[in-house]
Amino acid sequence: MRQTSLIVLSLLALLVVVAGPAFPQNAGSATITGTLTDPSGAFVPGASVTIRNADTSIERKIESNEAGIYSAPFLPPGHYEVHASKAGFASVVRKDLTLQVGQTLSVNFSMTVQATQTEVTVTGQADVVDTEKTENSQVISEGSVDNLPIAGRRWDTFALLTPNVTTDGTSGLVSYRGISGLYNSNTVDGANNNQAFFSEARGRALMGSYVYSMDSIKEYQVSASNYSAELGQAAGGVVNAVTKSGANNFHGDLFYYLRYPTWNALDSYPKSRGTYSQPIHQWQQFGFSVGGPIIKDKLFFFGTYDGSRKVNPITYTSSIYSPSVTALPCPAQVSVTQCAAANAFLFGQQGTFPRATNQDVAFGRLDYQATARNHVSGAFDFMNYRAPNAYSGNPSYSNSSLGTNGRYNIHERIFVANWDSTISNSAVNNLRFQWGRDLEVAGSNAPAPYVNLSGLMTYGEFFALPRTAEPDEHRIQLSDTLSKTHGRHTFKTGVDFNFIHEVMINLYQGTGNYAYSTGTAQQVFNNWVLDTYGINTGDGLTGRHYTLFTQANDPITHVGKDDFYNNDYAAFFEDSWKASSKLTLNMGLRYDVSTIPQPPQP
Repeated sequence: MRQTSLIVLSLLALLVVVAGPAFPQNAGSATITGTLTDPSGAFVPGASVTIRNADTSIERKIESNEAGIYSAPFLPPGHYEVHASKAGFASVVRKDLTLQVGQTLSVNFSMTVQATQTEVTVTGQADVVDTEKTENSQVISEGSVDNLPIAGRRWDTFALLTPNVTTDGTSGLVSYRGISGLYNSNTVDGANNNQAFFSEARGRALMGSYVYSMDSIKEYQVSASNYSAELGQAAGGVVNAVTKSGANNFHGDLFYYLRYPTWNALDSYPKSRGTYSQPIHQWQQFGFSVGGPIIKDKLFFFGTYDGSRKVNPITYTSSIYSPSVTALPCPAQVSVTQCAAANAFLFGQQGTFPRATNQDVAFGRLDYQATARNHVSGAFDFMNYRAPNAYSGNPSYSNSSLGTNGRYNIHERIFVANWDSTISNSAVNNLRFQWGRDLEVAGSNAPAPYVNLSGLMTYGEFFALPRTAEPDEHRIQLSDTLSKTHGRHTFKTGVDFNFIHEVMINLYQGTGNYAYSTGTAQQVFNNWVLDTYGINTGDGLTGRHYTLFTQANDPITHVGKDDFYNNDYAAFFEDSWKASSKLTLNMGLRYDVSTIPQPPQP
């Protein structure tokens, strides 16, 4: 068994702050915290603090500790008001507070001695400087997700709008600080949303598919550096997203987008070769979302459907054959009939062929406030992606053919559950479970073998196909995180276990690959025609004029199958220490272990 481990010990931040303790980020949630003081500046312990979600009316009640500090971690992003009270002091209410994913919102109270006025109401207002923020991050808000224009409806594309982020070459991935996109991490509702085999977010970068609808994502935080030890398994950037949930008011929307055929341009290269086609002929995107209460203040639902129907034909051209060049001369040993048939076969590989890419995404979530101290949520995401002639996804290809292409089918099934439990005034626990399946299948359009006529044409089953499972990945994730406030310290510790079952079925080069690459296109054609008809020219190479033949063999499974577990184990500990009123020290330690078995030997 090969074992790879990573220890990260970092001084996460050393920050001068104005007031209030600073806390690390939260995966799929947020924190409201603060300090209570009296008119003399002394701490107010034992004060009652109520954090109320204005959208659902769900409340969390806690008390300030001996240092006057209160903390409410694992809160869902949304709109809040905070109420603080203690005998002998006027009650104070902070309203119209907006809490974003991954954020630690500082809400401090200066308690006044009770006189004729028994309650002071303060309207929430964002600080010019976020004194709690120690990481390099930016939140793509709900308004941005809803209103920014985007063609493909892939929600995490907006990460490119944040600092220190750019495209990672032509891979379709995103690079943070110049680091390869393979070292990024993606979470949704705190659960791991990565595909382990290709080290990408589920849905893959170049597929054109998206696993979650934009309408199901409330907002997400993009962190380029200095992120919390809770957000591990990344050397690049971390995307920390949270899905939408229901509220006490019913809400929903419908959408329909149409990219009409007459508004779409022609593909320039096939046009230059006398073939007229459009990269996208027509594209329809449609769906809806709806959410609301099942039991007011108690049980809520939210659901979405997102459909895509794209007609994007694919065109094949030749650098040799054209409307003015329909045939190449053949060797003298080849009959006229044989020569005509060979030319007709290659010439006929050109043209524009249909391709319809269909995708359906459905999402549902339930939130249940079981008791005053226990909140449970569960979400299920379903995605089917079907794309014939899409293994080669470009609009057009030269010197290739439809037979070398294949269909793509992707199935995603993801279930995530979270249980937030308030153990005491100073301790809150989050227990998380995920089950997910990521299945990608690529089929063949033509039978074997694959034949490559250099500078002229390729045809037959592509040497990387079929991919019966590439991969078929099952993930079970169990994680538990405890947040505890003690005096001026806020401790956070947790474990994260991922049990990943990988099945790969792809016998690369298994169907045979003939390459004709010697000489000019005419010489390549001559050699291929002679081999196709098995003509003996007296050179001792009857049927063997190809340059190279390659074929792989799997003596163990015979189909190129790998079946193994890639198990990841992690633990972390963080301490946010309020050393003084102007100095906060954040420290974190994380330990990751990934176990991958050695492949079997024949």
